Amino acid sequence: MKTFQPKTDYKAIAICLLAAIVFWIMNALNKDGYSDKISFPLQFTYNDSLYIPTQPLPEKISVNVSGNGWNLLRKALALDDNSPIKYAITKPLKTRFLNTGSLADSISDYIKDVKVNYVVADKFELEFDRKISKDFVVKVDSSHISLKDRYVITSLINVNPRIITLVGPESVLAEMGSTILVKVPSQRLQENYDDEVKLPLPQNALIKANKDRVAVSFEVAELLK
Repeated sequence: MKTFQPKTDYKAIAICLLAAIVFWIMNALNKDGYSDKISFPLQFTYNDSLYIPTQPLPEKISVNVSGNGWNLLRKALALDDNSPIKYAITKPLKTRFLNTGSLADSISDYIKDVKVNYVVADKFELEFDRKISKDFVVKVDSSHISLKDRYVITSLINVNPRIITLVGPESVLAEMGSTILVKVPSQRLQENYDDEVKLPLPQNALIKANKDRVAVSFEVAELLK
């Protein structure tokens, strides 16, 4: 006679175990006294028509907060309103560091359901310069125009536009002088030249130009024997 051995219902055990874990997590998250580091989006406000940051401004700020488990989870998962925290800079040229104390106060006003303990970073360096526009005269480097043997330039070298405007940090534009020299890329010319030439602008994302190319034209002829 065979002994009856009931089958183990692993599916039921797994469901019970999962339910127990979920219950434990939900019960744990209902408690206070948790702390965590959470990042918030950060937006700087300043007069961007007069000033320009010469190094990237931080886009996020990490803060140590404490409170109810559910509230911290919502913040960590960005389930609440995730609009950026605004930090006003009224005197950009005199502001060298981000005031983490006042920023913590701003964050406290921004989020009411958790306690802000401190900003994780001790300080952020800030650097601004005056934002100016400056005109530059465009000239062609005629000494480096490549012509075929016995050919010469027989006209004025025309440049259009002759004036371009750059906008950017005052300190950077001041070092550029007042002239931008362009080179004609073609080699061993024996015909009249009429083409656009790319301006050798600084590789600086802070500098914007109203033009990045100019039209250059001149006539070329062969010397008589």
